[in-house]
Amino acid sequence: MHSTLHKHAPTPHAPGPIALSLQWLDSKLSRVTSSREFIPEIDGLRFIAIFFVIVFHAVVHIRDLQHRTPILQKWTPDGSFILGLIGNLFLGVQIFFVISGLVVALPFARSAIRGTPKPSLARYFMRRLTRIEPPYILALLAMYYLMHRFRDNLPHLLAGLLYLHRFVFGTANPINQVTWTLEIEVVFYILAPWITLLYRIPGKNLRWSCQLLLLGTDSYFVHNWFLQQAPGNYLSFFAALPFFLAGILLADLYVSGLLTRPDSLPIRLCWDAAAILGLAALLYSHFYGPAWKIAWLSPMAVMLTVAGGIKGSLANRFLRFRPITLVGGMCYSIYLWHEPILSQLNGFAAKLPANLSDLRLAAVYCAIAVPLMIVISMPIYYFTERPFMNGPGSRYIEQVLRSAYASLRAKLIGQKAAAHAKS
Repeated sequence: MHSTLHKHAPTPHAPGPIALSLQWLDSKLSRVTSSREFIPEIDGLRFIAIFFVIVFHAVVHIRDLQHRTPILQKWTPDGSFILGLIGNLFLGVQIFFVISGLVVALPFARSAIRGTPKPSLARYFMRRLTRIEPPYILALLAMYYLMHRFRDNLPHLLAGLLYLHRFVFGTANPINQVTWTLEIEVVFYILAPWITLLYRIPGKNLRWSCQLLLLGTDSYFVHNWFLQQAPGNYLSFFAALPFFLAGILLADLYVSGLLTRPDSLPIRLCWDAAAILGLAALLYSHFYGPAWKIAWLSPMAVMLTVAGGIKGSLANRFLRFRPITLVGGMCYSIYLWHEPILSQLNGFAAKLPANLSDLRLAAVYCAIAVPLMIVISMPIYYFTERPFMNGPGSRYIEQVLRSAYASLRAKLIGQKAAAHAKS
């Protein structure tokens, strides 16, 4: 008589409260994409860009509050190399421009190179309108209200809502100074369907060569002539164009299969080194850029960082690390709100000892301010941005706009028919 031994699979342990809290937070902060494709490395790169920007502004803010000299954007023998490095973290904005060029150009690259259906321009512009506009408008209106200078700031508000502040006033918007970059982004969104006609150049080698030549020529002209004419030129679309062109070329390389991860670990590690080298070259190019005329290479340095981050091993793991991608996915809200949040930390900043060295002051303040900016931005992101990521907010706005368009069209047709009947 044989006995059968029944082996039961161990009962899986229920997740603890910490794990459940993290899962809940992940579900609330996950970015909603308009397509089925999600490239986590892009959000990882967004994290690097927003981290650069908020560290830069935090250090500038605390030095201004303590009436210290502005941080230098290059190292000097009597200065601090690290502070000089921090002075170049404003280049996170340029990383954002490259990412925008890559993301916006991808559907146009697929259509031209792989033969997928051509993107609908109506859908393209509707997506930009329903995704980008609501968080921007809400942030601008909120900051306008919080400043309590309604009459003085009303012209700045109206110009800002139309993305025309620099065109009208020639300066950044005092309501929220970082929005100058969004005015540049809007110009690119409008021109992107026509700039990406570069993808129609026959032959991939000729197409890549033409794009690289255009990128290099434009970047050299911008950095060695255009930006030298007036400081305000830095806030213009033409100053950002080389970085958008770098993103457009990256989209071409991505769709063409050149940014796939190699199987060989040693080759992936080489790409890790390339990612670090690209980031170092980006920051270094502006240490001595005005003297050595090498700042024009910065768009290519960002391209190397992006390629290394996608094709590398350790760099790729970092960019795909879930907390990194979550924060990167919130970068728009963090960017819009980080300066008002910094202003609310003035009480804490005033308590920092005035006898701290420049470097220690920057380290202590950033250790507190940077995490707070990210944490405080989380609910702002959830309520003012995430609903418009192909969510109920964006669908509602799209429905309203389509209904308004249909009503206007029917009215125009009726007027035309009435005029025709009278004639």
